[in-house]
Amino acid sequence: MRFVAMFFDALNPSDLDPDLTRAHFEYLAAHSDRITSAGGLRPPEGGAFCGTLWVIEAETAADAIELVENDPYCLAGLRPDRRVFFWNAAPIPAKA
Repeated sequence: MRFVAMFFDALNPSDLDPDLTRAHFEYLAAHSDRITSAGGLRPPEGGAFCGTLWVIEAETAADAIELVENDPYCLAGLRPDRRVFFWNAAPIPAKA
């Protein structure tokens, strides 16, 4: 099943402890078979990060939540507002 995790925060990796940031990106890499896309969110007009989005492939919601909860940023308490949603992707036909 596919899930989306949304993190509502203003984290800028370059402003954080480099070891913590390294651990976070190593975590994403180690779980790239299940965290298939990830990245920071910014307003369309530019500016600072306002959150992050992950696309997760997991067997259950509990598995997806466990991935989120074990992210080093979450373990460090830097992402208190985080949510996991089931994502029912629309069947968009391929262009010819």
